[in-house]
Amino acid sequence: MPSDEMSAYMETRRTVLRALPASVLALLGGCLGSPPHGTGPRRPPDAPAGQSRQTPEKPDLYVKTFDFDETENGNLRVFGDVGNRGDVERVATVQVRVTRNGKEYTQETTVTVASGTTASFSVTFGISQETFLNGGSLNVDLV
Repeated sequence: MPSDEMSAYMETRRTVLRALPASVLALLGGCLGSPPHGTGPRRPPDAPAGQSRQTPEKPDLYVKTFDFDETENGNLRVFGDVGNRGDVERVATVQVRVTRNGKEYTQETTVTVASGTTASFSVTFGISQETFLNGGSLNVDLV
């Protein structure tokens, strides 16, 4: 490339490179022009009439954990722990429901739970664990 052509090429290149940052900033100006801002109401809505806005307290007794396994004779056993957040000893009735093919099996047991501790429960059903694992569902509640 002759020197005159090289000089013109270099000058054009410099001009393009000088203009590039300005054009990029112009394109991004809309994106960076304003910081994000909140949407929606500035304060939460009023509580419904006759209802408190307070978060309900947690009950003293709760199902802490539960699981299932198979007994020596192949039946389904459901076991777990009930916790007590309260300041006094409480008695809990644990209801365990197993549903399989539209048929529901229910067992209940009671446990005494000292304040600030947990107590274990266990119930055994007359269906096999294999039958349960083949499309069954399990629900553990305090009643």
